[in-house]
Amino acid sequence: MPSLLERLLGDDTPDEQVDLESRQETADEALRNAVDRAGYPVEDCGITAVAVVNEGPNGEPVAVPVARFSLGEHVEEPDRDLVWDLVGEAAAAIHGPFEDVFVRHYDVQFTFDGDELFEAEECRRVLLTTDLVDRFATDAGFSVADLRAAVEAADDIDDEVAPVAWGEPVDYSRSDDAAVVVGGTAAAAAASASAASCAGAGAAAGAGGGAC
Repeated sequence: MPSLLERLLGDDTPDEQVDLESRQETADEALRNAVDRAGYPVEDCGITAVAVVNEGPNGEPVAVPVARFSLGEHVEEPDRDLVWDLVGEAAAAIHGPFEDVFVRHYDVQFTFDGDELFEAEECRRVLLTTDLVDRFATDAGFSVADLRAAVEAADDIDDEVAPVAWGEPVDYSRSDDAAVVVGGTAAAAAASASAASCAGAGAAAGAGGGAC
């Protein structure tokens, strides 16, 4: 029987893909609504993809939900206070839809100093552990400032292991051990690559996520 990753990368649409797409769409709507209500100065945002990076012990997908914020081509150095406010919004939006999914970590990406969501010249990301997102979403006394302090205290030099306070992006589509689910597709096509990581940005504007 083909593995989960083989099925996700195949021509058919497995049930796991349909489930992840539905969760992505729910989180995307919640994030865009929250950003609209708060009036954050961002050009675009979305839950742009879900990278399936492994298969769990019971055959379930091990996922990395990917959130993306475009801060604008005029921004040369992002305001870190704004960055962490947006990280908090992403954590709150993603937590519910993915609460019962096997999540490796949450990837919150920021593009800036370029053109729009998928054509930025610079990209950095914040990685959050599931424990930190759970606590932030369920403990009213654990603020954005607390989340930021916890991530910065635990961050080390490895940009691929959560938590990461401000690191280089990873292009999940370039891994042989990952499939990228993007609102109807699971493949290493240009749209999936761009939505999964701003490391591969540049093509396929409009794949996953929407304007904020």
